[in-house]
Amino acid sequence: MRSGVLPLRERGLHKAARQCKAFLASITQGDKVNPVERFNDATNRRDINDLRAALHPDFEMIVPQKPRRGFKGVEQEIKNMEYMFETHPDLQIEVLRMAENGDEIWTENHLTADGIEMAAVVIFGIDRETDTIRWGRYFSDAVTYEGPGADEWLEALHEEP
Repeated sequence: MRSGVLPLRERGLHKAARQCKAFLASITQGDKVNPVERFNDATNRRDINDLRAALHPDFEMIVPQKPRRGFKGVEQEIKNMEYMFETHPDLQIEVLRMAENGDEIWTENHLTADGIEMAAVVIFGIDRETDTIRWGRYFSDAVTYEGPGADEWLEALHEEP
């Protein structure tokens, strides 16, 4: 071993290397990648056809904290994504965490593009018959590095608008 160079195991990278190897093996062995992974991959490649293929025709987006932003229909999601691709060609979604249980897939995402940084948690409902995303519950906010701390934020909750 060269001086100052640690083996992967000691640098904490062995787990990531094993996960990457397992993922690549699953693809080459024909295991299906879930529709949320396909959606995110299609987004990062700006592939509208693959994005559409990951969505159920009756797709519904639910935005609990801003109900008027919710919609029904795959065409609105396609329109939204086409707009994002046109206005932010460097758009990237990084999945920080993903958990799958039954017909639900939960993700924590970090979205970046020139002029945008968003953090989101999305709960997806999967239609197992069509292997598509049937609905999503979208919780997101812009990432900001300035602004009030925890105490100031709590105090502001009780201020008059």
